[in-house]
Amino acid sequence: MIKKLSLVFLACGVASPAFGMNLLLRPYDTLIRPEIYLDRCGELSLWAEAGVVPAKGFNEHGAVVNPLAIWSPDQDTLAMLDGFPDNSPITQLRTALNATDDGIRGHIAFNSKLNLDFGGAVGARWYFLPHAWFTAYLPFYKVRLSDVAFTDLTQLNTGADYRVRNILINNLSTTITQLGDGLHIGGWKRSGAGDLNILVEWLYNFAQERPLLKNVELDGRVGFTLPTGLKANPDLLFAFPFGYDGAVGIVYGGGLNVLLGERFKAGFDVQLLHLFGNTRPRRIKTHFDQTDLLLLAKTDAYIDYGLTQRFNLFMQAYHVVGGLSFLAGYQFLKRGENHLALNSCEFSTSLANTAVSLEEWIVHSVELNLHYDFAVHACDDSWAAPQASLFARIPFNGKRAVAFTTVGVMLAVDF
Repeated sequence: MIKKLSLVFLACGVASPAFGMNLLLRPYDTLIRPEIYLDRCGELSLWAEAGVVPAKGFNEHGAVVNPLAIWSPDQDTLAMLDGFPDNSPITQLRTALNATDDGIRGHIAFNSKLNLDFGGAVGARWYFLPHAWFTAYLPFYKVRLSDVAFTDLTQLNTGADYRVRNILINNLSTTITQLGDGLHIGGWKRSGAGDLNILVEWLYNFAQERPLLKNVELDGRVGFTLPTGLKANPDLLFAFPFGYDGAVGIVYGGGLNVLLGERFKAGFDVQLLHLFGNTRPRRIKTHFDQTDLLLLAKTDAYIDYGLTQRFNLFMQAYHVVGGLSFLAGYQFLKRGENHLALNSCEFSTSLANTAVSLEEWIVHSVELNLHYDFAVHACDDSWAAPQASLFARIPFNGKRAVAFTTVGVMLAVDF
């Protein structure tokens, strides 16, 4: 007898130590993963998704903003020059400007479009016990930041205003590249693999002989994310990693689903991700007033990651017509605050840890999945059990985060 697991709502991943977003496709996400046939030997699966509109950002108050404004509404080009040695070219430029930061002078407001052109994954599953299986998934992404522009907020009322406009703002891109160790503030296109996911998952069914409650399903998972993904590029504006930026992670979680009658399922799922700290070149703050997109200092820094938490609820109309099911779920995704430890005494660790991008972030989303199980039309001795899904992710709120609205498809065959 084929035993099937309904899709539970799981998080569609996060991004990086410094970037909160729902970019990463997680094929082991029980909301979009294929149904599970415990009497099969294995499975091959494919996913593909794309953003239907440019990504939206959410600031610390939950308001919708441009992705480049999730940490602050504007960027401070004067504070960008603070905190460096007295004899450095950066401090010499700061002295030549002879201007104080009045909250407007030297401030710029960025605008841009961030698009997920493609997200996909390949997966495989092997049943090694009656109720347990190994899974391996490798995602891929193509993302671009385009139409990057900024508005100078400086008011031309004083000589200091004109000096800042003429010396700094009018040559900002060149100045940042020269003084910022290769930092570029233009757009980019990046594509590559995400982190490899290897897990052990299990499922148990407990049939219930009650008028409404017919079955209870308990499932769980534990495994690793391995750093195969494209890493963050500290020399490009907002160039987040396609995985966890070279960190190894431990994933563990589980859920409970109930079958009510013959055609309705509901349940919840909880998952935690612990990332082991790692050392990489990172942009850091050298002065308290600096804003997170204009950081000229780059140094090796160890990061201690905050815990990633994901909580989901779902309802599903199950096999309402043939093998057709429809699922609607809610996802809460949160990353805790991160902490940096610098590998040198050239800069202050305490100042580096005042970056807003290190603080916690949150994404709230609705996910929809229209799934068809072709196995209901196959013979009991059929060698293959195909299935397909059409799914969508719709973020509606968040905090210090970027979220993509996407649509995607899943194709799988069990054998």
